This record gives sequence, C-alpha cells and structure tokens, in this order.
Amino acid sequence: MFNININEDEARDMMQQAIDQRIEELAKEKYFMTYKELAIYLNLSKPTIDDLLIKNGMKYYRVGVTYRFKKSDVDEFMDSITAQMGIMNNDLKKIHI
Repeated sequence: MFNININEDEARDMMQQAIDQRIEELAKEKYFMTYKELAIYLNLSKPTIDDLLIKNGMKYYRVGVTYRFKKSDVDEFMDSITAQMGIMNNDLKKIHI
C-alpha cells in the first residue's frame, strides 16, 4: 500500500494545473479543418475524399463556397468505415456505407 500525504491546497493546485494544461491543449486544436488540412490529416487526395467519404455521408459544413470538416465528425466517420474492414476486405475504395 502507498501512503501519500498531501494537503488540500496542494491537491487543489495540482488539479488546477491539470485543468489549465488541458484547456491549453484544447485551445490549440482547430475546430474545423479545410479540405487541404483534411487531406493532410487523412493522407488522402481531394478527389478521394470526394468520392469515398463525402459521397458516402461524411459530414461537412459549407462556409460560402468552401467546405469545412469537424475533426470529431471525421474521426467518427472513419471509425465507422474501418470497423467494417477486416483482413479480406481492407480496401477503402470497395467499402460502401
């Protein structure tokens, strides 16, 4: 067994530091990605993103004439696609949602 002695002020300081660090990490993350950023993030070309992802229902948002993609939506969509894949069916181009 561990016996850790810590007073309430130290515990509060440690908790506040952890909260501040996480807030700083979240502030650095971009909420929306551009097509170019998405292509880099997924290591896919724009035509592949159009043909395989958007046409199969990946969420996007229009801002005027440009498209924006929420990272959490992209991650969720990619998780749903890859969950269907196995050793024998691992070609993204053959996945249909």
